[in-house]
Amino acid sequence: MIKTQEAPKGLREFNKIFNSLTYRHEVVTVFDDLLTIIICCLGRGTNEPLYFDTIKRYNPDELQQFAQLFAELCIYYEKEINASGWADPLGTYYELLAGKYKKSRLGQYFTPAAVCTLMAELTVGQEWGQTMNEPCCGSGRIVLAANHKTKGNYYVCEDLDPICCKMTAINLCMHEIRGEVHCHNALTRKDWRFSYAINYEYWKHKTKTVFMYKPS
Repeated sequence: MIKTQEAPKGLREFNKIFNSLTYRHEVVTVFDDLLTIIICCLGRGTNEPLYFDTIKRYNPDELQQFAQLFAELCIYYEKEINASGWADPLGTYYELLAGKYKKSRLGQYFTPAAVCTLMAELTVGQEWGQTMNEPCCGSGRIVLAANHKTKGNYYVCEDLDPICCKMTAINLCMHEIRGEVHCHNALTRKDWRFSYAINYEYWKHKTKTVFMYKPS
């Protein structure tokens, strides 16, 4: 459990709600299920079987708390993107959990935000409309920094960790970035688990979406 003073100021209400869900459920399960529920919501009715399979372990009050968590994230995204250009609340909170539960599946740490910004400044040009690859995407924050430097590119993100792929998909979606996320081994292109199309045809309908699909 993360103490209130340990959580970033903008995520303290989120942390309070999250902690309340971990009294009856394991931390890893709650975080992973939150990501799945958000993706199902962003799927606009296309992932209903997955959604109902995910929520069946929770009671009505807990489902309301999941809705509140999503609302808190939306507020955080809007505020921080307007203030700083990009935000990675999921990756930030994930790292806090990883520090508390090192023996669990939450065992990763990501490139610091300042380093991501520097890498974007050094590597991303001014041309837009390019297709760019991130073969070990983590929470997707390097892509977020690159998109802040030059908008309008298309990103192909890959990672072996399902939680990382879900965080990346949500982050790209909330930043109105077009791309795709593949959960597989980026070196061998094997061990495929799932793929997401992010903000497909966003230019046409201005609706943030995450659609699951199987590449041909």
